[in-house]
Amino acid sequence: MWLWVGLGWCVLAVGVAVLHHRLRRASGQYSPEVAAFVLRLENELLAAHPDVQFLGMLPDRFACLMSVDGQETPVSLYEAFRHAEAFPESFARMVARLLSDIREVGLDRVDDLEFATASPLLMPQVRSREWLEQQGTFGDSGLVNTTLNDELVTVYVVDDSSCMVFICRAHLKRWQKGPADLHNLALANLASLGDNGLRDASTGPVLLQSGDGFDASRLLLLLQEEGLLVAIPERDTLWIGPEEGQNLEQLMAVTEQISDRSQYPVSPSLFRVKDGRLQPVQESN
Repeated sequence: MWLWVGLGWCVLAVGVAVLHHRLRRASGQYSPEVAAFVLRLENELLAAHPDVQFLGMLPDRFACLMSVDGQETPVSLYEAFRHAEAFPESFARMVARLLSDIREVGLDRVDDLEFATASPLLMPQVRSREWLEQQGTFGDSGLVNTTLNDELVTVYVVDDSSCMVFICRAHLKRWQKGPADLHNLALANLASLGDNGLRDASTGPVLLQSGDGFDASRLLLLLQEEGLLVAIPERDTLWIGPEEGQNLEQLMAVTEQISDRSQYPVSPSLFRVKDGRLQPVQESN
């Protein structure tokens, strides 16, 4: 049976300097429901979270740029809006929890995270490009990433027993490292963690659901194995195996179903390893 566990990263925060001017601008840009949400959000943060600064809406998407503890961070507002619609009575608790989530993610701890401390804990995570865009790619707060294909990217985390810190561009500046340095180190750490039997995938299907947070990431260890099929519906689920004897239609349907039902999906697509890259099966047939 497929299991799915996701790392939740719900982000939201705003602080207000010129409240009514922004609300008039938002009212003309968004629906009345969204404008009302923004009004309630800004009022809540103005009253309860004066240390958070709202820096403006980002163009062409429902997201804002805000500053938490002095660090600028792009914030997608979709999940917050949906939660506010479903549970209006818990609005204040939601805002407080989401602000806490931002701080726990660690983008505001650049000055505290030294490379010597981070390097043995650095790991890769495979995520969808859509997820990356929702988290933001703005300035120094943008997450460092390596492209896998049009749908997928690799991001990087420092994972210890108390928190998981996503690595952003400001970390690389502080450490004087490049994305390639980060990627190579993360792959080496992932390999040392073990492949959980993934090497057997060339002879028969392997399903990884260890729950250690890096099952989907282990596909990076087998990108030189030509012809293998790969399904990564969510962070903690990886199916990989030879194409011979597989029912592609069934694999696609199951992968899509799991991804659609998961709270934190990676991809509903089935992929094939070709030339060291992941190609969607439906595009290569």
